[in-house]
Amino acid sequence: MIDVCRMIGFSFKSERSIDDFFAHLQNMAKNGKFAPHDHGWGIYALNGENVVYHRSQRPIFDDTFPSLKLNAGIIHARKASEHLPVSILQVHPFIDNCGKAFCHNGTIYDIPFHFIESDTYSYFFKIRQFNSYEELLEKIAYVAQNFKHTGMNFLMMNKNDLLVYCGYNTNADYYTLWYNDKNGFVVCSEPMNNDYVPMENKTMFVVKDGRIVRKLSI
Repeated sequence: MIDVCRMIGFSFKSERSIDDFFAHLQNMAKNGKFAPHDHGWGIYALNGENVVYHRSQRPIFDDTFPSLKLNAGIIHARKASEHLPVSILQVHPFIDNCGKAFCHNGTIYDIPFHFIESDTYSYFFKIRQFNSYEELLEKIAYVAQNFKHTGMNFLMMNKNDLLVYCGYNTNADYYTLWYNDKNGFVVCSEPMNNDYVPMENKTMFVVKDGRIVRKLSI
């Protein structure tokens, strides 16, 4: 069984309601591809200098979230790989003490666990320290080349920057990420409407204030 999580990332110049993103993730988790995704959910998001961070073991489609105005963040609904535990410790996003938050879709089978039983956390731990986005790509490439995996898609908040990586070895129909940058930036595991376009495989976006400021490829 592959890890079949669903996720949404967003970035805007100013704060806006995310009620529609939360509802879309609820729908993906309940009715989307490989549903249900019922092993917990989490959010890390910003409102200026304010941080919202919440994780829950409840299925996102059975839970609620306050109506808040936010300008950037990531939201994730988990369906665990069969070899991994189902507990609050494994719920994404993971955070560090340097302003980063991370969620992932895919399974990395033989990566050594670091601290907790989670291939995602181990992936995060291996790539989270970098001095440039070129160095981050080198670290992603190292993990991809040295560990068997299905997908390595991730969303990462790096302080105010949203980083989006789309990379997979199988099932393009499932792992392709879809984005809309017509009025701010939103990326989803499954498109919200016809305005969304697919990301290329093995590509990373750096998004700031609702605009893609860099595109990099492995």
